[in-house]
Amino acid sequence: MSPSSRESNLAQFRESLLQLNTQLCMIVSERRFVSQKIQDLKGDSGRFARFDPEREKVIFEQLKDHLSELTIKELLAFSIIMEDQAMAMAPGSYPSWSTYTHLISPIKEPYGQINPLLIKMTHPEIFSLLSLTSEFSFLKDF
Repeated sequence: MSPSSRESNLAQFRESLLQLNTQLCMIVSERRFVSQKIQDLKGDSGRFARFDPEREKVIFEQLKDHLSELTIKELLAFSIIMEDQAMAMAPGSYPSWSTYTHLISPIKEPYGQINPLLIKMTHPEIFSLLSLTSEFSFLKDF
């Protein structure tokens, strides 16, 4: 491959990446808008009122093939987007996975900050390593 051809390909790939990054930002913003509409309809009734593990399990099952292709850090990003958008609507009404609210003690690995249902769906072997608090121990049988 000639240097000019390589530069041309590099420019094309960079342009494609820029377009994808733009779309990703737009999708995250759109997701926030739709999430707000859903949260408005749910209302608020106590701690973790906006956390519906059954619904999340259904979502993760539907996305399992796509989610399984992601790296742990990409899963963390996905989980944090979900958490941040749910928490922004009603602070304290959704578990703060990223701050280890579900674990007996924090772990240094990124998977410790990911929604445990997401980990259970994509990496059951890692899920089995999590020491869940009594409040979230029901997720083991979920």
